[in-house]
Amino acid sequence: MRSKLALIFMLVAGGATAQQNNLYLNHQVHQFYEARLQEKGVTVHTSIRPWRMAEIDTLISYDSVFRLQRLPGEKFPGKLVNWIAYDNMVQVNTSDFHLSIDPLINFSGGIDLEDNKGLWVNTRGLTVSGDIGEKKKVSFNTTFRENQAKYPTYLTSWIKDYDVVPGQGKVRSFKGTAFDYANSSGYVSYSPNSYFNFQLGHDKNFIGEGYRSMILSDNAFFYPFLKINTSVWRIRYMNLYTQFTDAINGADSIIGVTRKWGSFHYLSFDAWDWAQIGLFEGIIWPNNDSTLTRGFDPNYLNPIIFFRPVEFGLGSPDNALMGLNLKLKPMSDLIIYGQFLMDDLDVAAARNGEGYYRNKFGMQAGVKYFLHTPDYRHAAVVLAEWNQANPYTYAHKEPVQNYAHLNQPLAHPLGANFREFIIYGSYRLAYRYYASGRFQVAMTGLDSSAASNVGSNIFLSDFTIPGFPDSYGNFVGQGLETHIFSADL
Repeated sequence: MRSKLALIFMLVAGGATAQQNNLYLNHQVHQFYEARLQEKGVTVHTSIRPWRMAEIDTLISYDSVFRLQRLPGEKFPGKLVNWIAYDNMVQVNTSDFHLSIDPLINFSGGIDLEDNKGLWVNTRGLTVSGDIGEKKKVSFNTTFRENQAKYPTYLTSWIKDYDVVPGQGKVRSFKGTAFDYANSSGYVSYSPNSYFNFQLGHDKNFIGEGYRSMILSDNAFFYPFLKINTSVWRIRYMNLYTQFTDAINGADSIIGVTRKWGSFHYLSFDAWDWAQIGLFEGIIWPNNDSTLTRGFDPNYLNPIIFFRPVEFGLGSPDNALMGLNLKLKPMSDLIIYGQFLMDDLDVAAARNGEGYYRNKFGMQAGVKYFLHTPDYRHAAVVLAEWNQANPYTYAHKEPVQNYAHLNQPLAHPLGANFREFIIYGSYRLAYRYYASGRFQVAMTGLDSSAASNVGSNIFLSDFTIPGFPDSYGNFVGQGLETHIFSADL
C-alpha cells in the first residue's frame, strides 16, 4: 500500500473578480460553490467546467465566498496579513478597465510511508486577470508557475517513463531525486450577450460531476483551444476545438513531437428541476496523414451535433467517441451522477463471441452529499464514486489518434482496463480553513512485457492486440492483475 500524508500551506491573494473569467478548475475551489449550485431549481449546467463567474455570481458572490476575515486595525501585523490574504498585490480600477496581479505560492510537505522518505512541492507563480469595457464583456487571465518537487518512488518511476509530471508538462531532473518543471496557462473570454460566450486560450476543460471524468477530464496538461458556449432556454451547448500533442516516443524538441486535433460537442439539457442530461461526441484526427498536409480539417467545424454522419460520409479513419452524462437530484443536498462513454462498437462481430476488443466502453457512477450551514459559511461534501473502462478503450489503430495529450490520457489517469472506487471528503470552516481526504482502491491489468498489449496502455496500436482483428474473450483486469491502494489527507 502506498500512502501519503501531506500538510499544505497555500497562499493565493484574492480580490475583485472579472465577470467573464473562469473559476479555477480545482476541487477545493469548487466546493465553496457546489452545495449552492446543486440545489433543486438551480439551472447552472455544472457538468461543463470550469464555471464562468458571470453565471454563478447571480447565485452566490465570488467575493463573499472567498472573503477571509480581516484582522482588526491598520497596524502591523494585521495590515500585512490583510494585504496578503485579502487584497490584490497590484490592482487598477477605472470605469472601463480592471487589472489585478497576484502571487501564487504553494508549499506542501509529506512522507511516503512505504519508503519513509520526505516529499515536498515548492511552487511560485503569478496570475494576472482583468476586464475590458464598461459592461465587462471581455475578460482575460494568464498564469505562470515554476515548480520543484520530490514525489513517491512509484510516481517518480512513472515520471521517468513518460517524461511528464501527472497533470503537468515536460520535466527535468532537480538535485538527482527531484524534478523541476514550469507551466503557463491563460485565456481571453468574450460574451457579446447573454446567449454566447467565446473563449480562446491555453488551459484545461472538464465534463462531468465527479472526482474523475470518463469523457473529458483535467488529467492531462494544458492545451490550446477555442470554446463556444451557447445558452438558450434550459440548454447549454458547447463547441470545443483543440490542438493536442503526441510525444510518447520521447521527442525532446517541439519539432520532434506530433500534433493532432480534437473537435468536441456537448449538449446539456436541464430536463427537470431534479435532472440534467448531457450528450457528448468528440473526434481526434492527426495533423499529418498520408499526404502530410491535412492540418485542421474544416469538415469538423460543423457546429451541430452529431459527428458520426460526417465521419461516415468522409470515409474517415479518425477516432470518434460518444458519451452520456447524467445528474439526478432526488433530495436536497444529494446528487447522483453517472457517465457512459463509447469509443467503438461492432455489434455484428460482437455476436460471434464475448469480450470482443472493439466493445470499448467507459462507465462511471457516483453519489455526492453536501452538509452546510444555512449561510454556507461552514460546508462539507462527501463523495463515493466507481469508474471502469474496458480493455483498449481510448486507444486506436494509429497511436497518434488515441485519446491522450502529451503522454497523458484525456479521460481517466489509469487509461483503460481497470476498475476504481474512490471516497473523497472535504470540510470548509468559515471560508478560511479547509481540509480534505481521499481513499482510492483500483484494479487494473498491466502488460507483462514490452511486447504485450492487454488493453491498459492506450498508447499502443490496436494492430498489436493479440488475435487482431478477431480478438475475443477480453475482460477488465486481464493481464498482470495489479491492485492500487492510495490514501491522502
